[in-house]
Amino acid sequence: MNPTLLAGLFGILLSGLTTTLPAFDSSPVGGDQMHRAEAAISVNMSTTGSSAHGAAVNHGAKPDFEMPAHMQAVDDSAFKFKPAYITVTGDRELTEADFEDPSVCAGCHPKQYEGWKGSMHSNSFKDPIFQKLWSMAEKATDGGLMNHCGGCHTPIGVLTKSIKHDPDTDTFTAGPIAEQGVSCDVCHSIKKTNYLETATQEHGNASWEIDPQGPAGTKRGPLKDAVSPYHKTEYSELHTKADFCGNCHNIFHPGNGFPIERTYDEWKYSPYARAGIVCQDCHMNPVEVAVRVAEEMKPPEEIDGLQLGGFAGMGASKQREVVHSHQFVGGNTVVTALLGGSDDSHAAAARERLQNAARVDLQMLPRADGLIDLRVKVTNTSAGHNLPTSLTDVRQIWIEVRVKDDAGNEFYRNGTLDSHGELDEEDTTLFNAVARNEAGEVTHFPWEVSRFSRDTSIPPKGDASARYTFKAPAGSKAVTAEVRLNYRSYSQHLADVVLGEGVVKIPVIEMELETATLDL
Repeated sequence: MNPTLLAGLFGILLSGLTTTLPAFDSSPVGGDQMHRAEAAISVNMSTTGSSAHGAAVNHGAKPDFEMPAHMQAVDDSAFKFKPAYITVTGDRELTEADFEDPSVCAGCHPKQYEGWKGSMHSNSFKDPIFQKLWSMAEKATDGGLMNHCGGCHTPIGVLTKSIKHDPDTDTFTAGPIAEQGVSCDVCHSIKKTNYLETATQEHGNASWEIDPQGPAGTKRGPLKDAVSPYHKTEYSELHTKADFCGNCHNIFHPGNGFPIERTYDEWKYSPYARAGIVCQDCHMNPVEVAVRVAEEMKPPEEIDGLQLGGFAGMGASKQREVVHSHQFVGGNTVVTALLGGSDDSHAAAARERLQNAARVDLQMLPRADGLIDLRVKVTNTSAGHNLPTSLTDVRQIWIEVRVKDDAGNEFYRNGTLDSHGELDEEDTTLFNAVARNEAGEVTHFPWEVSRFSRDTSIPPKGDASARYTFKAPAGSKAVTAEVRLNYRSYSQHLADVVLGEGVVKIPVIEMELETATLDL
């Protein structure tokens, strides 16, 4: 099985390939072509990493899950679910009886339940790609990553020790509530973040304390005066902060401490954080709200004209200014559609988010030597973290260029898929990163990751530029460039390797399309 997708099992940020960004090939359709491209980002070239997909080889490394000395400044003996940092209030043993089934929550909170149901949070354990890759990790590390992966994908399974692994079928099972992934009682039973008590002293690896109290016990949330006829309520300031999300959306290597996913940190040092905009403002509201937030750089409550209010629960005594959606939509259009059907609303929302995340600007100029320069700038306009984020080594955001003459004949292209649905990664402007092991080899095994040798993901409100140079066919009166910014969760080849050929077709999402015409 190709290990490139193994990064997916953690929901983590790794890296993809190593080339100069970008290196281009004109791939001419016809005529004598001359091609040159330059990028605003300059990086070193390493041919050994030019194709991450082709370099996916099991190195057989068995990691020692022991943090290096300089990261052992604290006593981590309190963490009973290592390498996850989950702790339980009172250090008590838990069973599924300590947690509420989400379907019960739906009785009073139908809007929140319908948003969550079918989301990546609800499918975090059932995701068939995740299960296959998690199984690979278990086999490769002799069970060393059970809690590391499970801590964020099935917290209840880890806490109740109900996870069972079948290496013959590459599948996992857990208790009926644990199998529902990141469910209502997971988030609403979290009491605090314990990141300052961890080895890294940073958010990540399920760095939170949980205090589940059963169906009628205390549920924590962002409302200071919530009252429920069914359970106790308690205001939690943590639930209003990005720190809450950062406890799972930062991931560190459990052995060497290297930060392999930095979604929270990408936000933390961004203009969004400085403007007081948190994860929940975009990912717990409709796409159009997230777009307004990014345009005006204000939290939703400060933006005029938004209609986000309503009752937070059935029979509530008063309306709230904002009732949050619980879809938690990001950019994954594959898993939700795979489990929910091709018309799944979560997949549709993810496509819409991707199509509103970036802007492409074009400039086409004639040169004195008779060639033509096409300059492309991609700006991360609306994501409060890098583009892409999380699974950066398998995520693919790239520029596709097609140029035609005035007769409609295509004479130049770059960044197009071949007959197998693959990109020539050495000759495509691709935004991602590269992960390497201790020996400096490209790796996609999270337990082998030692460093990143390149990261060309685009930061919040940042941009990246590329230049393409070509020659128009003789006699042309005008040329028109059609430029797309494309995204897909991972390559078709990797999906075929992991799930089997033809099981799922990985969609290419057109994030942006722009055209430019130059009269000659």
